[in-house]
Amino acid sequence: MIETMTFQHKAESPKQRISVFLLIISAISFYCVFEIVRDEMMVGKTAQDLLFPEPRSRELTTTKHAFPRDFSNISSYEDLIHAADFNTPVPHDLNLVFMGDSLTRYQYLDLAFYLSRNGTWFNEVSDDPHIEARYELSWNSFYAYTDEILRPYEQLCDCARKDNVHQTRENRYFYDEMHNNRLVYLQKLGKISFRTSWNISHINKHGPQFLVNNPDNFKVAQIMNWTDSVEKFVCNLIPKPTHFIFNSGWWFDNDFNRLAAQEEIVRALRECNIISVYKTTTISKSRNRIEQSRERMCLMADICLNVSWTRFVPPEFYLDEVHFAPPIYSLLNIHLLSMLTSEEGGLQIATES
Repeated sequence: MIETMTFQHKAESPKQRISVFLLIISAISFYCVFEIVRDEMMVGKTAQDLLFPEPRSRELTTTKHAFPRDFSNISSYEDLIHAADFNTPVPHDLNLVFMGDSLTRYQYLDLAFYLSRNGTWFNEVSDDPHIEARYELSWNSFYAYTDEILRPYEQLCDCARKDNVHQTRENRYFYDEMHNNRLVYLQKLGKISFRTSWNISHINKHGPQFLVNNPDNFKVAQIMNWTDSVEKFVCNLIPKPTHFIFNSGWWFDNDFNRLAAQEEIVRALRECNIISVYKTTTISKSRNRIEQSRERMCLMADICLNVSWTRFVPPEFYLDEVHFAPPIYSLLNIHLLSMLTSEEGGLQIATES
């Protein structure tokens, strides 16, 4: 026999019904007010504000000279390793743009990996997947692979390449909200124009991660030389970069062969209050140097990152004639951060206390 249970419902009094009704009305009113306030707070906010909010409050110590600085008296590879300290703090509030050819790309990737892994430098080729991948994968597979392993920090690679190098583009956007670090890499190959499939206004409005990259689509929104790239693109990035790190690279047909072009680049950066950092071209495996006429930029730029110490890099640390194996790109970045935090560089590195 199945037992049945019955519940007697006690009728509510008029006073109870009124209380319940008032409670419901209060809840609805609170929700409406909340929605109105939230909408008001969102008025005028772009996707840039929502995607790149102000950094959360944190306990930081701001200091100069957080990185080793003695790269001036290097006379051997042993001196170089001794001068560089790989136990470096993780910086906060970086906002840097790199522009150049593959020499600059790999330095950007090394720094992006360091920041994305909370301050771990790569010391061996086996630890540095972006170096190995470039020599094993096609270009578009390399772009997709490095973009994937840097996520969620590298939001999307505006990258495409085929046999005609004049149609190639490779532009990368890195953002770490926790440490408020921003890096941008823009490809500029010798005299070949800078190409982007995204208009600068779209990048600022929507954020790179909400734009689409099609490696099979070689249509571009903008094609610019060095000076126009600075004036029309770099200077209009939001938030504006503090430093612009650039290099002529190993392309012999190069805008930097003209003194007037060098002067125009530095002038454009100064007019929009971005500090120019010219990195001298690294020495090749066969110990060749770039034309000295290009290196005059060091006399014009706000900061000269003189990496002539690369002449002491042993041959076994080259992957080909001009590209390095780890830890050379890490040493280049330690040198860069050392310069940026010097009196000349003017950057104060914020680290967690």
